[in-house]
Amino acid sequence: MPQGEIRQRREVNLRIGAAVAEIEGLYAALLQTTRPQQRIRLLAELARAGRRLTFLAALPPGRQPPPSAPGSRRRRRRVLAARGAAWIIARYAGRDGGNRNGG
Repeated sequence: MPQGEIRQRREVNLRIGAAVAEIEGLYAALLQTTRPQQRIRLLAELARAGRRLTFLAALPPGRQPPPSAPGSRRRRRRVLAARGAAWIIARYAGRDGGNRNGG
């Protein structure tokens, strides 16, 4: 695998990791808040963060994901990230005041 491709994959993985961490932080804050206005703002931010994660995790057309062993940590994390993003989108879609620009 060429050095540039390895570096590019690392960058993508770091960005996906940052997006997942952002979602975890927003969700933790959402669980702790009791103020309605703050809940609404956090829900909107959570929806945007979920869309960003979905955008980052999407592969370009014609590209296949790198092969992983069936029970590998990488495969499990990818599946869990996709499931989490789908859950966030399904749960909070339409609750962010119509802002659909992803950021």
